[in-house]
Amino acid sequence: MTQYNKITALYSRLSVGDEDRDGGESNSIVNQKAFLERYARQEKLPNIRHYIDDDESGRFFDRSAYVRMMDDVESGKIGIVVMKDMTRWGRDYLQVGNAMEIFRRNKVRFIAVNNGIDSEKPDTLEFAPFINIMSEWYAKDISKKVKTGIKTKGMSGKPIATEAPYGYMKDPDNKDFWIIDEEAAAVVRLIFSLFMEGKNRNQIAVYLKNEEVLTPTFYLKYHDRGTSKSRALNEENRYNWNKATLTTILTRQEYCGDVVNFKTAKHYRDKRNHYVDKSEWQIFENVHEPIIDRDTFENVQRILENAPVRRPNGDGEVHPLSGLLFCKDCGAKMHIRIDYRYDGKRHIAFCSEYHKGKAKNPKCHSPHNIDADLLMQTVTDVLRKIADYSISNKEDFEALVKKSLSIQQTDKVKKQQKRIPQITARLEQIDTVLNRLYEDIALGRIEQDRYEQMSQKYSEEYYTLKTELAEIKEQLSEFENADGRAQRFMKLTERYAAFTELTPAILNEFIGKILVHERDVKRSKYAVHRIEIYFNHIGRFENELTEQIELTEQECKRMRAEIEEAKREKSRAYHRAYYKEYRAKNLERCREYERMKAREYRAKKKLQAAT
Repeated sequence: MTQYNKITALYSRLSVGDEDRDGGESNSIVNQKAFLERYARQEKLPNIRHYIDDDESGRFFDRSAYVRMMDDVESGKIGIVVMKDMTRWGRDYLQVGNAMEIFRRNKVRFIAVNNGIDSEKPDTLEFAPFINIMSEWYAKDISKKVKTGIKTKGMSGKPIATEAPYGYMKDPDNKDFWIIDEEAAAVVRLIFSLFMEGKNRNQIAVYLKNEEVLTPTFYLKYHDRGTSKSRALNEENRYNWNKATLTTILTRQEYCGDVVNFKTAKHYRDKRNHYVDKSEWQIFENVHEPIIDRDTFENVQRILENAPVRRPNGDGEVHPLSGLLFCKDCGAKMHIRIDYRYDGKRHIAFCSEYHKGKAKNPKCHSPHNIDADLLMQTVTDVLRKIADYSISNKEDFEALVKKSLSIQQTDKVKKQQKRIPQITARLEQIDTVLNRLYEDIALGRIEQDRYEQMSQKYSEEYYTLKTELAEIKEQLSEFENADGRAQRFMKLTERYAAFTELTPAILNEFIGKILVHERDVKRSKYAVHRIEIYFNHIGRFENELTEQIELTEQECKRMRAEIEEAKREKSRAYHRAYYKEYRAKNLERCREYERMKAREYRAKKKLQAAT
């Protein structure tokens, strides 16, 4: 292709942000095109073709028209590139520098009209690097100013999200306040309700699809809201809920009425947001009307943390106790399978770590098998007993709850209060050691490698202890709120005082976790099986109401003795019945045997008398 037949590329760009709109209409795409065409005609540049990027930031170089233009440059189709000024090209001086090298290599003439730059005139290129650097500095400065404004707004308790989350919408009279969108909020409540009833996220997704409930993306688009309102979507996916979407909904603290700011951050050169650690979030509680009560939200978070995946068994069902059972010895969660042996259907819970590693190097050395259906019945009886007692003896029940909390606090608080000065003293020691290490490396008393090794070791210990200290202080503050925890548990018992059936929702409301011990005699058919139930808000609740399941060591020994005596009595009864049946069939033989035994007995007595 001759130089005359090559394309003259007229490149125009308008940023998505306001930083490139300060010039008003002069910077619009229409005026850029007119300006460049006028310049091309004036300079008699041949074969003009426009390459236009509208609503594209100059910080990024994956713009569609720009990429297409650079491909045409590489393929030799373009001979001249004209832009209004260097800022239309981009605001990253390294990327601009690379592109200029591509132009030079492909013998493409470059013109930035307002900057007076023309690659055919080498003296005009001297200031191009400085212009590029200033353009990048400008982008960085704008980014800093925007972030400062966002941070000021976010720290004041106002939501900084561009869109209200699914279930809310912005108040028409106050854009910084969210009000409930009842249609979407009903779906959010349904999702939380189904999850509390024991369904996992995949099952909820199938349920919503069968009910033809619109996904949040399509719902917001149909209501002219959301990030997808102006782009085309595949209508076949409008009911296709998935696990990721449901996880996002189930973990959004905003549904409790809170504003959560600064969950993500990004660099000015980066298009994508990146999630930051939760400790960096700014949370303002009870700002708008909640869709989900806080207790339900906290229960859902506990379930997600304890059992991220609640798999259905072979029949496609999720057992109500799934996600609540944990091995006492190794702490692993317990899986529940169906056992069809012995002419019946039973649900058996077992330690997942034992079955995972029993071939070699097992983390747990016993299966901890337990009948989940029998355990479910036992838990139901205990919860019903607690509910009945809370109605008939409200004051006594409240006293029992507070007593249980005080017993737990006495033990834990003593240990934790003893641990605090130990951690504090060690932190001071590490601080002193690190200061001396800094001094030694500065004065050259220690090798660099040795310094880095010791510094890393002490720094890791320091931050581990700091984390432990923060957790202990948080737990102590929770213990100080014992009355509040007791009242929350009391309200729970009042709400479900008259339950007739123990649903998964009630189970998850009451119980945080159940620890399963191994049988006192492994693999024994008749065994004492201890469990520990940790209730929500109050933890262990050991008293006469839970003695049916919370056995002491003495009670375990007593029950073991009763089991052994029952086994012996069963054996004796079996032999009595067997002999009775045998005697009826062999009466003469038995009588002859008895006469022989009688003769032997009389002879023995006679011999004893003679001696």
